[in-house]
Amino acid sequence: MTEQEEKVARTLLAIAKRHNKGYVFASQRTLEILLTKFQDWNRSERTLRRRLKDLEAKGFIKIIHRNWDEVNGSKKYRCNLYKFTKKLFEWFQKLGEYVRKLFSHFRRPSLANYSCKTITRDLQQTYGNVEILWKSPEKGRASPSNAF
Repeated sequence: MTEQEEKVARTLLAIAKRHNKGYVFASQRTLEILLTKFQDWNRSERTLRRRLKDLEAKGFIKIIHRNWDEVNGSKKYRCNLYKFTKKLFEWFQKLGEYVRKLFSHFRRPSLANYSCKTITRDLQQTYGNVEILWKSPEKGRASPSNAF
């Protein structure tokens, strides 16, 4: 999936998520406005149509052209229905896993909690009690016999 196709797919998914649906009825003009506003899209409406067709050709979305019949027998264009396929969600999931692996070394490793009661108690008795330091034969250190 190219960068432009990804931007279009993310915008379609954002609209669907906002309305809690697995499909979108957005017009191409609305898509163009949202892409320009949120995705730094400076392309024509024709380019948008090409990217939508590319997404459909690769199997990421399914475009259903919706028309209605007029009284005089002619057909009038309504809008497109964009349905998401499983392949699109799998692609974004793989992308998320890749990004997670890529930036995993920036995370702090999960360390064990130092809330063991015996260690905490012993540390509080040793370092929290100033009298141990006063009774120590060495200056600045607690004596081992008094520490524990």
